[in-house]
Amino acid sequence: MRHSPPSTAPSPPRLAVVRKDAASSCGDAGALPEDAASLRHDVGALPDDATWARYRDNLARHLIGLARELQSRLLQSLTEQGYTGLRPTFGPLLALVARQGRAPGVLATQLATSPQAVSQLVRLAEDAGYLERRVDPADRRVRLVVPTGRGRALIADGLAFLRRWEARDRDVLGATTQAGLLEALEGVARALAPESATERVEPTAGGASIGLLPIIAVRIQRELMDATIARGHPGLKMSFGQILPLIGAGGARIHEIARLQQVSRQAISATALDLEAQGYLRRVPDTRDGRGVVLELTDRGLRLIRDSVASLDDLEARLIGPLGRDVFAQLEASARTLYRTMRLEEEIFAGDDGDARPAAQEARSTANATSERDLRRLATRLRRQLGDRDAMRLAALLEGRPADELDVPRSHPCSPSEADSAESLFRSNVR
Repeated sequence: MRHSPPSTAPSPPRLAVVRKDAASSCGDAGALPEDAASLRHDVGALPDDATWARYRDNLARHLIGLARELQSRLLQSLTEQGYTGLRPTFGPLLALVARQGRAPGVLATQLATSPQAVSQLVRLAEDAGYLERRVDPADRRVRLVVPTGRGRALIADGLAFLRRWEARDRDVLGATTQAGLLEALEGVARALAPESATERVEPTAGGASIGLLPIIAVRIQRELMDATIARGHPGLKMSFGQILPLIGAGGARIHEIARLQQVSRQAISATALDLEAQGYLRRVPDTRDGRGVVLELTDRGLRLIRDSVASLDDLEARLIGPLGRDVFAQLEASARTLYRTMRLEEEIFAGDDGDARPAAQEARSTANATSERDLRRLATRLRRQLGDRDAMRLAALLEGRPADELDVPRSHPCSPSEADSAESLFRSNVR
C-alpha cells in the first residue's frame, strides 16, 4: 500500500474513533475492557515515530477536517443570509432529501447513525421549518422526509455556496485536478456504501459535487470506529472525536479544543472525564497557566493511536481496490493540499515537531518554546479571523508603518477569512 511521506507542516493526529454504533456496543462505556482479546491489545508496543507520522498525515484526517470546515463555513454563510435554527448536522440530511423524499430508515443507513438519532434530527429540522413528513404515494404506511418551501430555498442558497467553494478549490488545485477530486469522492462514496445504491448529492455544475464530502466523512468515521472497536476498544463514543484528534505531542488544553469545536468548555470537560475513566487520557498541571490543566494521552491512549493506524491501513486498502492506486494517490494529494492551504487545526498543533511523541514533551517544554508556540497560535487565529489582507495591515501597524499604504488584494470570497468556526460533524448524535 502506498503511504505518503510525513510532512514538515503542522498536521494534527488523525482520529479513528468517532462513532459508537449501538449494534457494536460492548458493555459499560465507563469500564476498562476485561476480556482476553482486549488485554492482548493493551500489552502491545507503543506507537513509534513512523506510526505517529502516519497518524498525523493521512487521507481520512484530511477529508474529515475538510468536511468539518465546509460545514462550518456553510452554516456561517446561511446564518448571515437570515436562516435561523440551523445546525451543522442539517447539511448531510438536507443533501440526501434535496432531490426526493426519503424514509427515516433510509436516511439512518446513509448517515451511518441510528433511526432514533435521525428521528431527532428530522424533528429539529421540522421545528426550524426546513423539513416536513408526507405520506409516500407508493406505500401509505411510510412517511417520507421532504423539504418545505423554506427548506428548498435553504438548499438553493447552500448550492450557491458550494459553487463558490468549488471555485475556490479550482483556484488552488487547477480545474483538471479539482474535477478529479470530485470524481474520486464519488468513488469513495460508492466504496463505503456497498449495501445500497450510492446517494448522489445535488450537483452544482451538472456533475459531481463537493456536497458529498460531509456524507463521506460520516461513513469514514463509522468504518474507522468499528475497526478500532474490534481491536480492543469497546467503550468508544462519537463524542470522543471532539477531543482525541486534537491531542498533539504537547497535549491539549480544554479551552483550545472548545474554541475550535465551537462547544462549551463544560461539554469538552465532561467528555474528557469519560476518556479519563476509560484510561485514555490524564490531566496534568498546565505549566503555562497554573490554574489550568493539559490533557495528555496515557499508555492506553497511545495504544489507541497504534490501533487507529492499523484501522486506517485497512480502510485505505479497501479504497485502493475500487479506486485504483493512481486515483487514490491523486485524491490523497488533493485533500492534503486543501487541508494545508486552509491551515486546518494548525493553531492547536503549532510548535509540535512532526516526529515528536508525548514521551518526549517534557524535554521540549522550555519557556522560549512555549512563548513561540503561543505566538504562532495567536498569529494563525488572527490570520483566519482577519483574512490575508487585514492581517498584513495589522502587521504593518505593529511595525509602525501606515497600513493604508499597503497594496494587498482582497481575500477571495471563500477564503479561510470568511468565517472562524469549526463544527464537529454529527456531534449531536452522541451515543
